[in-house]
Amino acid sequence: MSGVLDFLSPSLATDESGFHPVAHSAVTPLFRDADATFEERDGWQVAVYVRGEADALRAVGVGDVSHLGKLEVRPAPNALTGEGVVTYRISPRRALVLFSERERSTVRDQVSRSDFVLDVTAAYTVLAVSGREARSLIARLTHLHHFPSGGEVAHVTAHVLPAGDGFRVVVAQELGLYIAEVALDCARALGGGLVGVDALPGAERP
Repeated sequence: MSGVLDFLSPSLATDESGFHPVAHSAVTPLFRDADATFEERDGWQVAVYVRGEADALRAVGVGDVSHLGKLEVRPAPNALTGEGVVTYRISPRRALVLFSERERSTVRDQVSRSDFVLDVTAAYTVLAVSGREARSLIARLTHLHHFPSGGEVAHVTAHVLPAGDGFRVVVAQELGLYIAEVALDCARALGGGLVGVDALPGAERP
């Protein structure tokens, strides 16, 4: 197993000389503008509550679950086990594995014999789309119809994965704020808005 680019793995950051490292998602500014409540979780500042989120979720909510762990694994493994662990095949030989921090050791044990494993946790933004209008919002973002799938989402390359009754949109972190702003515009048009992670249904929450 190989792993490089350690700066993409916030889990490797440690306190030193009074410095306490905390990772921030690319879409943190959007949630700050909404006066969201943040908590530190798994080394990240996570938006856990947004005023009005209960009303938003009656239509569609957009949350930020970028603090999920993410590994790129080659060759693509079979579906890994673990609570909430998602194995998404980007290509026949390459997979992206998403997991909560509590499952990190379980996931790493399962991929320990893979030829190539790269922690890309900080390389991707992951948005949660939840609520009865979730599919309508996704349809406004992309012409993709079958999920999980990758392709053009709001005119950039991204991946859309099912998550419970909702979806997750996975995109390169440098495009994360853009995708989030477009998704939020669509959500508002459908009567929704931003939501904190704690408001997401259990099957959709990290």
